[in-house]
Amino acid sequence: MTNTRSASVALTLILFLLIPMQGCADMFGFFNKQDVTLSLPVKGRLLNNDEPQQGIKVTRELIYGDTYIDEAISDSNGYFYFNKRTIRSSKPSNMFFNSSLLQSIYIGNKKDEDSILWYATIQFTEEQALLSDILNNFECELSEAAITYDIPIKNSGQFYTVYTRCKL
Repeated sequence: MTNTRSASVALTLILFLLIPMQGCADMFGFFNKQDVTLSLPVKGRLLNNDEPQQGIKVTRELIYGDTYIDEAISDSNGYFYFNKRTIRSSKPSNMFFNSSLLQSIYIGNKKDEDSILWYATIQFTEEQALLSDILNNFECELSEAAITYDIPIKNSGQFYTVYTRCKL
């Protein structure tokens, strides 16, 4: 009888401890999942001395807590394409998570600076759409060195810093 009573008391204590923890988790957003756009669609073209580059593997890497990788092969006119990338995540609701996204697009060996087509750290704001025109009209000249650009975010006093060899 005492074993049953002890088990009952232990179970009751566990429930009293778990219910407040669930409330805290909900309050801090640990379980509230929502759609997060990691990347808008990307359409680009690879050129080398103005000649289209066919059959080159292009990789898009998105780091938002976890790493998400997509690959495409350039066609006979040098074009490559990535679909919009959206995930379900509780990270935006989590006040302890840094909501920035590292976005890179590269060819060949990622560790080689000559392989970078696009590298940016993006904060999740409504202004991410500012990059839509750029991401849909990449023209990347592989014979040119990458340059750093500061792209202003309207009405915020902030900007995106982008390292790219594609025309903006």
